[in-house]
Amino acid sequence: MSLLEGLRMSLVSLRANKLRSFLTMLGVIIGVGAVIMMVSLGLGARGEIGSSIQAIGSNLLVVVPGKIDLNSSIGKDPSQIRGGIGAQINVLRPELAATLQEELPPGYAVAPILIDTRSMRYGSREHFTQLVGTNENYPRVRGYSMAEGEFFSRMEMGRDVCVIGPNVARALFGDINPLGRQIAISGRRFTVLGVTAPKGATFFIDNDDIVWIPHGKMSRYFGKDRADNILVQAPDQEGVRAAGPLIADILAEEGLEDFEFTVITQEDLVAFSESILSILTYLLGAIAGISLLVGGIGIMNIMLVSVTERTREIGIRKAIGAKTRDIMFQFIMESTIISLVGGVVGIMLAWAGATVFSRIFDIPNRMTLWAITLAFTFSGGVGVFFGVYPATKAARLDPIASLRYE
Repeated sequence: MSLLEGLRMSLVSLRANKLRSFLTMLGVIIGVGAVIMMVSLGLGARGEIGSSIQAIGSNLLVVVPGKIDLNSSIGKDPSQIRGGIGAQINVLRPELAATLQEELPPGYAVAPILIDTRSMRYGSREHFTQLVGTNENYPRVRGYSMAEGEFFSRMEMGRDVCVIGPNVARALFGDINPLGRQIAISGRRFTVLGVTAPKGATFFIDNDDIVWIPHGKMSRYFGKDRADNILVQAPDQEGVRAAGPLIADILAEEGLEDFEFTVITQEDLVAFSESILSILTYLLGAIAGISLLVGGIGIMNIMLVSVTERTREIGIRKAIGAKTRDIMFQFIMESTIISLVGGVVGIMLAWAGATVFSRIFDIPNRMTLWAITLAFTFSGGVGVFFGVYPATKAARLDPIASLRYE
């Protein structure tokens, strides 16, 4: 039997049972679609997380309160588990940023970060957004530039001044120039010194919808006397590697215990996010593999039913000269076509699904040719593998007994 003849006969047989053929390939459709969506969205999420980490700033180290181990389990002592039972109280004072700035070698820039959410008001307009207390190093550390005015300087740290993001300026002032005007932050009046240039979102946080004030004013007016984190910018990558032990030594001299703070680099964050995404990828891959396995078993079961239904046909074909390999080839061809068609449909659904998810969750859709090729090849392999047994059973039928079968 030629390849074209076997293909034609297989398609005729499958068209005779359209609904059954579709239900048979459903497991393959789901499995292939899941594999491709997983890879496409996973690659997109990985790239987005990497870009977001880099967008925080360059050559950064982050000092956070509590002990965090991004590479393994956190300490055995429950009192050292941040956010857990007996969690350590945040002892990260914003004044430690000035100490680090003095003790670290020239070229480093340090900025404390105190975060709150407050109501902003100008005239009759009100806007609820994030309030950040920091110092004059913030624009350099975070890579911000100014669209209008300037960021507050060291000399202005004792004044009631603020810098606003472009979205805040639009919400409160509209077309009015905000420079020199005063906004009320939870009843306290601050003079606007500048408006930052658009920066976009980082980790789902809108960097253009923030108001910045001196950290001393955050502590005095709003009771925020502990830093959520302290950012340290090194002059280069070599400085990043050298800064970790230096920061730990300086904070230890200031009376902080080892379990009361953690120094994290951007590389640590990237590696941690990669490990999390890898675990999710393996998990989703296992689910997709199970779907393909179930789909393959479904193909095998339906092909066995088909062998039983077509016993007389097999007997007639053998009686007129069909060889064992011809019978096997036809049934393997049918199961392979079912699987490959399911793979094609799964690829189309994966593309549609990944596109929808990427727009809903703002994750890039990075559908790659190798993922499509791998999924399509694997679906064809499922069809061949699970079609062998039914094909072998059909090929071994006795022609005389098959002709007598009712």
